[in-house]
Amino acid sequence: MLFSKVVFLDAKDHAHLRWQCLNSQCLSSCCFIPDRTFIVLEEIYRLSKHFPVVITVEVDEQQREERLLCAYLRLKEDKRGCLYLKDGVGCAIEEEKPYTCRQYPFLIEGGYLAFDLTCPGFSESQGTPLWKGQTINPHLEERFFTYSLKLQEGKAQTQDFINTLFDLNLIVGARLTYENIEVSFNMVQEERLIDLPKDVLRELSSKGYLRAIYAHLNSLQNWEKLIKRCIT
Repeated sequence: MLFSKVVFLDAKDHAHLRWQCLNSQCLSSCCFIPDRTFIVLEEIYRLSKHFPVVITVEVDEQQREERLLCAYLRLKEDKRGCLYLKDGVGCAIEEEKPYTCRQYPFLIEGGYLAFDLTCPGFSESQGTPLWKGQTINPHLEERFFTYSLKLQEGKAQTQDFINTLFDLNLIVGARLTYENIEVSFNMVQEERLIDLPKDVLRELSSKGYLRAIYAHLNSLQNWEKLIKRCIT
């Protein structure tokens, strides 16, 4: 399971540690494991071209609900990994993939730099050094931790967006059936959106939320891509 062995970076303990992506030779590829990933609001416009982007409600062991904005990468039944994982190429949308993908296997946890030892790409013999003296390797900072920071910075706005949709009673459960495969998800009901008072619509527009809602709605056509991939 991804992020099951998160360790805080330490210049002394990890002075000789290196990392490299094993690509197709990886036995626990991060591109195969998740069927969805959470995103932040600023990503929705870019990712809506590639994935269904929906609002999910997850419940933990203590029965606490967490509302998330998620991009679906594949159907659970599809064991070939992310829709855009291509043999011999890797990610076919490298420059447009989700921030969670771009940060992995590194992250910011509680304000501290960390990494996930679930990833088998760490060793002391091969790859890019994590450290340059007492500081993080600038290459890793630019390539990975930049996106961890974007995720941290975007959480509050994303949560406000999601809560606003629920507070306005815009979220409904939906089902889509294609080629005898059915998927269930939450979506904004456009009829309820259109019926909102004009001042509420103006506020949604001023926050950029109206544009984000329609990016979400337009993204739903991408369910067909995931289903077609699953059945071929």
